[in-house]
Amino acid sequence: MARIHYKSEDVVARGKEIYQQQIQDKVEPVHNGKFLSVDIETGDYEIGTDDLSPSMQLLNKRPDAVIYSLRIGFQAAHRMGFKISSTTK
Repeated sequence: MARIHYKSEDVVARGKEIYQQQIQDKVEPVHNGKFLSVDIETGDYEIGTDDLSPSMQLLNKRPDAVIYSLRIGFQAAHRMGFKISSTTK
């Protein structure tokens, strides 16, 4: 079978759609803060406490999985930058 090559924006759009329509109500708020990966071709998903293990579990089941990942209950999986706090009193 020929492998479909997806544009990254198509993976994101399909992944978000599957999450919102089929998965979100099942996992929030029970797994809030955990990481979720979904195979956009099958709808299979895995949940883990780190960002890599759910993807690896999907790839073990289906090595050609097309995966979209997110952090449950957050707009972004990771935070970038830093915060400087003042020590003056």
